[in-house]
Amino acid sequence: MSEDKLGLYKEIPGGLRKGRSTADDWRKAKGTMYYEWWRCLNASHEYLECCAKKGKNHELIDTYKLFGDVNISWANWWNHVGRRIFSERHQYPKVRAISEEDALEKLEVDGKDFLILDIPLNLRRVTILEQINKLLDEHHLGKDLNVRAQSTALVQLETTKLQHKTIPVLVDVAEILYRNPDIQLYQLAQRAKLAEVHLGRKVQETNSAEQEKQRRQMAASRYKEQAEKLIYNAARLKFPSID
Repeated sequence: MSEDKLGLYKEIPGGLRKGRSTADDWRKAKGTMYYEWWRCLNASHEYLECCAKKGKNHELIDTYKLFGDVNISWANWWNHVGRRIFSERHQYPKVRAISEEDALEKLEVDGKDFLILDIPLNLRRVTILEQINKLLDEHHLGKDLNVRAQSTALVQLETTKLQHKTIPVLVDVAEILYRNPDIQLYQLAQRAKLAEVHLGRKVQETNSAEQEKQRRQMAASRYKEQAEKLIYNAARLKFPSID
């Protein structure tokens, strides 16, 4: 894909505008799921083993063909690999005014992925918008629309029920486990800084030291299991997923 066509990214704010790609895009991409996927692969023993073998005779060779060696800096990897595999191949269609001739042609070619409106321009703008919104409520899927399913990028993110804020925490846990495979659950909870919200604490609940320790161990056990699944799937081109 030529350089002039890169720069359309679903996860980067403003990343669907043509010409978005710049030398410092890696900074903007660092706050996205692209970065978390790269972190996951760097916390995967089996994928790093695949990198060391350059993919040869390894079960993760398909992932390696796309992601390459991730054991380099984020900026370097993004500029040489990430921006290419995550870039959309086509710009998304825009709302536009069309002629009668164009409308007839669109009906014949594009099918039902659009809605043609007859907008009287002698009404107040607020009145027009109210009526348009009512029509969109009738014809548009709204929150049920799976935008990611329409992606044309080489590598696509999964649609997940995981909360966006939970994923970086799981990756933090995965990184701790990678560096400290024998770490105790209570220590894992402390290292990962599992806050009260992760522990399911009730308002003004008071626990003994032993109860508190057990609570943190249970939370760490849950996060450990999910982090291991996240890493496993990430190395198999499925992210974010804990299925």
